[in-house]
Amino acid sequence: MDRFRVGIIGCGGIFRNLHSPYYQEPTRRADIVAIADINELSANEQADKFGADAYTDYRELLDRNDIDAVDVCVPPRPHLEITKAAAEAGKHILMEKPMCCTVAEGDEMVAAAENAGVLLMVAYMMRFDPGYMKLKSLLDDGTLGTLQMAYCNQVGYFSPERHPWLFVKEESGGMLVEQAIHNLDLWLWLYGPATTVYGYTTHVPLGGTYPPPEQAVENNAVLNVHFKNGGIGMMIKSWAAQVGHSGNGLVTSNGSVTMARNGLRWKTHDMHAAEEFSEPVPDDETYRNMPEAQRNQRYWSIAAKGTSIDHWLQCIAGEAEPTTHGRIGRDGIELAEATYLSSQSGTPIALPL
Repeated sequence: MDRFRVGIIGCGGIFRNLHSPYYQEPTRRADIVAIADINELSANEQADKFGADAYTDYRELLDRNDIDAVDVCVPPRPHLEITKAAAEAGKHILMEKPMCCTVAEGDEMVAAAENAGVLLMVAYMMRFDPGYMKLKSLLDDGTLGTLQMAYCNQVGYFSPERHPWLFVKEESGGMLVEQAIHNLDLWLWLYGPATTVYGYTTHVPLGGTYPPPEQAVENNAVLNVHFKNGGIGMMIKSWAAQVGHSGNGLVTSNGSVTMARNGLRWKTHDMHAAEEFSEPVPDDETYRNMPEAQRNQRYWSIAAKGTSIDHWLQCIAGEAEPTTHGRIGRDGIELAEATYLSSQSGTPIALPL
């Protein structure tokens, strides 16, 4: 089939670093014909790169009848507004994570897309990471048995100087919404729906470029998630730790798994030794549109994002069923919001909200 004609809304770092390489691939399923960004210089620069038209107002882009779909790469605050406008214009929508700031916003976005008959999806890339795809297969085929305990530890220091909006609750939705959403989505994909969340969040005033406490997001969080299918997950996340630590894995009825970059290490009770899986960077023609050193270092991040974009386009074409549609994007936000409610009340929160 002919390629789709796509408009880009927002061409900052997330577009340049992760979305842009896909649209330069010879095998891409879409061409960029228009780019909108409030930074006129940035819009013109990226439009020239793709032979596209540049706008500073995304609504001018949406007014074009020759655009089939929009790939939205702006911060989360305007996601609801853009979704409603794009749906009204009849454009299919790919939304960069997080889909929205709150469950209420997510419900509005899903309704707007469904009422307009357009496809709303979220560009979740981790589901297409080779390591997590391997873990999914080990769970689905029964190799690992049933989940007993999952853990996710992301403790470190994250400076607000480069992206100050991330640290303002009104702009990003919160640390769990903006950044932990990848892992919350993975948990729902791997382990199934959740029944309760018990969480606790705090904010440490760090001064400097941090926003005042009454505006700031949480920068420490602990949450326990009970899954309907059995098992529990614990996430520990901080942006305020001067000494960092990280790790992801799970314990199951048949063994255990630890995650590594683009791979994993696992052992079941009947195995003599642990096995490892790691997907090498392929020696082929994919993503040769970047320097070799960058390709070797970041290949699977870029390829996973590219696969998420390609999956969206396949779904628009009716060739695949959406695995990251708007309702799934909304469900991850629900876990974060339940954590905030639990922290406020000091009690577990039942799901769905």
